[in-house]
Parts: sequence; structure tokens; C-alpha cells
Amino acid sequence: MNLEKKTILMTAVVGFLILVSVPSVLFHKAFKKYFSFLYSWDVAVLKLNKTTTFPKAPKKNHVPYAPPHSELRFVKFSIKMPKAKSVKIAADFNKWKPNDLALVKSKKTWKTVVALPSGEYKYLYKIDNEFVLDPLNPKTSHYNGQKVSLLVIK
Repeated sequence: MNLEKKTILMTAVVGFLILVSVPSVLFHKAFKKYFSFLYSWDVAVLKLNKTTTFPKAPKKNHVPYAPPHSELRFVKFSIKMPKAKSVKIAADFNKWKPNDLALVKSKKTWKTVVALPSGEYKYLYKIDNEFVLDPLNPKTSHYNGQKVSLLVIK
């Protein structure tokens, strides 16, 4: 009688192992494909899409929230250049590397948004490999003997 119980128990264990292992072998490819995104993540540069909008301005009788100065501000850079092939920004906040910050063309205007903390920033637009002052910003300064646009964020 004791031998029958062991045989029944061993048969049950073997049957359970078969039931568990067969589906895992059959669905291995499906599981691997489903969880493949875990191994394919890569660091990427964030780019604006054309559906990005800015928040609406607060109502006039609304008391504005004054964030501390250490927070980032979203600054919109835009320039109207319908015939330009490429527009980039060279500035002290990107170590004067214009290839690091390209603007996106939307109809006739080139735009981008940059998150910056409070401070003063010097910059130039690079339009088709030619450096140009910001025509919409009258504030200027000098950097390495060259006149540059000046942005003040409070």
C-alpha cells in the first residue's frame, strides 16, 4: 500500500513537471519577443513634436505662483526664416556647440523650447552655417570679441 502511494505521488510530480515545462518551451519565443523591449532601451535626445503646446496664461485676477529661482524655465526660441535649410542655436548653455541644439521648422518659422535656470545667457542663431543675431531680441552682449544676443531669465 505504501508503494502505491509513492508511485501515485511520483506520477503526479512527473505529470506536473510535464504540464509546466511543455507550455514554457512552446511559448518561449512569444515571451522573448514580448519582453524584448527590456533589452533594447537606449538613451535618446528629446525632440519637440508638432503637437506641443504651451500652457494657457493665467486669468488676470489669478495670483501668480512665484517659483524659487532654482527651478527651470521653459524658453521658446523662434525665428522666421522660410528659405533656410537648417537653423541651430550656439550658446553658452550648450558650450557654443550649434549641432547640439537644432530648431524644428513649422511652416515658415523655426522653433525650439529649452529648459534653463535663472541667469543671463549669450547665444547666436546658426542659419545655413552663418551665425546671426536674434532679430526679435534687442539685448546684446559680447563674447570673444563678437556681438551676441543676450537672454535674461529671472
